[in-house]
Amino acid sequence: MSSVEEEDFFDRLPDQLLLLIFNKLQDAKSLARCLLVSHRFASLVFQTDTVFLSISPRKHNSKSSHRLPVNILKILFLKFIAKPLQFFHHKIAPNKSPARNSGNLSYYSPNEVLKHFKDVKSLHIEVPSHGGKVGLEGIGSLLKWKAEFDIELKNCVVLGATSFQESIDHFQNQREDIVEQVLTDDELKLRVVWTISCLIDASARHWLLKEVLAEHHRLENVTISDINKQGKLCVGKDQITDMRNALKSLATKESSTERSRVPDLSMKLWYVPVLELPETGFSMKGATLVVIRPVDGEIRDLSDDHGDFSGFDGEESENKAFDEAVREMMKMRKNYVMTMSSF
Repeated sequence: MSSVEEEDFFDRLPDQLLLLIFNKLQDAKSLARCLLVSHRFASLVFQTDTVFLSISPRKHNSKSSHRLPVNILKILFLKFIAKPLQFFHHKIAPNKSPARNSGNLSYYSPNEVLKHFKDVKSLHIEVPSHGGKVGLEGIGSLLKWKAEFDIELKNCVVLGATSFQESIDHFQNQREDIVEQVLTDDELKLRVVWTISCLIDASARHWLLKEVLAEHHRLENVTISDINKQGKLCVGKDQITDMRNALKSLATKESSTERSRVPDLSMKLWYVPVLELPETGFSMKGATLVVIRPVDGEIRDLSDDHGDFSGFDGEESENKAFDEAVREMMKMRKNYVMTMSSF
């Protein structure tokens, strides 16, 4: 009886099955604990090809703890609010003034934890949020973004609202016509702040991604999100290949910035004061959608841009509402088109 009780049934499992279990586990901290279980576990854990890592924020002293948000807001105010802005419906207005770098990353590099996972192919990194929702007040406010990169930004989608909640009239099946309205100057400036804040977050995560790619050569897809599920950066196998080809020169140019350069951009903005979403039972006030693409040397017409802009982070029911909001706002004829210089 004692020999049966002492038998380790995991010894009967083949290595490939154990690796499948570890790949389902994903969490780097849990995988690290598995190292202590047995010599066999320790020999297999680092062969895992799917890893999720949540990394901790840097500790700042009291004098510097708020430096990043203050610098960001100062740059946004001086460049995009204090100076006159020119916006046109269905017309592009170039902005000639460059913006400066915004500060340091608010979290540690994940390479120290990941250095032993040499076989990882699919990686999801979760970073701390650097602060609140810039320019938004209230518990019900919303600011979400999703960005795709290769060497530089490919596209970014920003979805914002001053209020996002379940609709009282969600039982109604008939959709009311969307009432379009022109933004006031202050409302438009606020949405510029939202957009630039998201772009700064995205470019900082892209810089972090390049650090990771320099140390892990088998990666095929990477997602970098934040603990508050505000924004998500995604790269696939083709984008990673392009980045690797240019990684050396990029690292030389940007070794001290801790943020990737954002290229000249074309942006298209939709706005509706109240947006009812009967399919999912939610309602948005001040609903705003911004689709961002690089100019690539020439002004780009986004009027026929109908890309796949789904996949925001959030709870499942909220994600469906976000996708519904994007679909409905892109049907609107009235929009703002503008450009932004690189920064």
